[in-house]
Amino acid sequence: MDVRSAFNSGFAGFQDASAQLSNASSRIAHAGIAEKSMKDDQLPSGNSSLSAERAPISITTEMINMKVAELQAKASLKVMSTANDMVGTLIDTSV
Repeated sequence: MDVRSAFNSGFAGFQDASAQLSNASSRIAHAGIAEKSMKDDQLPSGNSSLSAERAPISITTEMINMKVAELQAKASLKVMSTANDMVGTLIDTSV
């Protein structure tokens, strides 16, 4: 097993988790802005074409996405830690 690829895999997973967390938090922030602008516009309920364009963002779904990103980051850090420990063991064994 190549330790570098395990470490790189963990690092890539951590970057993906970071991007997912950023995207979810951005969607939550935009949901608040969109909700405020919809209140300001006072769209009539019969105007379904405008309502469909502004589909509501589920805060619950985005919070779940944030939790998934957190768990992914923790798992990726564990992979990197294990790869680091393997390198330490290999160095100790070869000396």
